[in-house]
Amino acid sequence: MNSPFANIFLAIQQQIKTGVTTITYIDQDLGQLKSNARPPVSWPCVLIDFEDFNFDNMGENVQTAKGTVVLKLGFAPYSNSAQVTPSTYLQSAIGYYDIEWALHKVMQGWSPGDDYGYLIRTSATTQKRTDNYRVRELRYSIAFEDYSTQTIQEYAAATLVATDQILL
Repeated sequence: MNSPFANIFLAIQQQIKTGVTTITYIDQDLGQLKSNARPPVSWPCVLIDFEDFNFDNMGENVQTAKGTVVLKLGFAPYSNSAQVTPSTYLQSAIGYYDIEWALHKVMQGWSPGDDYGYLIRTSATTQKRTDNYRVRELRYSIAFEDYSTQTIQEYAAATLVATDQILL
């Protein structure tokens, strides 16, 4: 892959796959969790997206990129977590916190490759939904330098001839 975003996506997908084996579905965020109908995923899932990337020129068409990797962590409804819920059901109802924590531990401070910076968590929020699905958004900042359009300077060899003659 040539695109930094494709390479980062694939590296994150592999990191989650090997680091948090309880997550069963990892994909690009294409809006799978937006509708209230049964989303086309298996649970728990992580959907990956890139947002708010800004680019600054460093000269000669080289740029720095800084932005946010968004990990949407989705869970199917399990049961109530009220204080009257029996403890065995309560543990299952709030078990997504442990999965979220495991996901964070494999992402925080991790780099998707030598050409990229480290992921640093900037926020974690819960989506407000009208269905019973639970969706947590974990946001991580990342930066990298893009040399793909760098201006290449070409130089021609010069031949100098020195003589001891003075021309008038």
